[in-house]
Amino acid sequence: MKQASVFIITVLMSVSAMAGNWFPADYKEFPFKEGDLLTTEKPEGKYSINKVLRIDNVCLDVGQSISIQGQVFMAPEKDCLLIISMSYGEQEFKSLEEINQAVKKGIWKVKIGHIPNRAPGAAEGQILIGHSPVKQEELAGYNQWKELFSQGKAGVF
Repeated sequence: MKQASVFIITVLMSVSAMAGNWFPADYKEFPFKEGDLLTTEKPEGKYSINKVLRIDNVCLDVGQSISIQGQVFMAPEKDCLLIISMSYGEQEFKSLEEINQAVKKGIWKVKIGHIPNRAPGAAEGQILIGHSPVKQEELAGYNQWKELFSQGKAGVF
C-alpha cells in the first residue's frame, strides 16, 4: 500500500512538471513594472512616451480559450501568460533629451489610452526612461477591456 502512494505522488509531480508549456516562455516574463515609462524610436526618428498600466497574470484551464490578434486559441493544457496593458503616447519628441524633460515635467500627449498586449509585443524595442505611478483616471480603457475580457468578449494583441 505504501508503494502505491509513492507511485501516485510521483505521477502527479510529473504531470504537474509537464503542464504549463503551451504558451511560449516569452509570454510569461516582462522586464518592466506597472508605472514604468518607456520609449521607442520610430522610423521617422521621433519618440513617444508609453506607460505600463497593468500587468495581468492570466491562467487558462484545459479547454478555455483566448483571442490573440483576432484568432481564438483553445488551451490544450493549463497554462498562464502575462497580458500587458499600456498607454501609448504621441510621437512628439525629437530626442531622448526632450523625452527626459517631458518625463521630469510629467507632461506628454497620450495617443492611445489602452492596448492589451502579450509580453513580447509590449516589450519589443522599449527603453525604460522613468516611472510614474498609475493614476485611477488612466485606467478607464483598461477597466472596460478587463470587464469584457472576463466575459470572453475581448482579447489581446
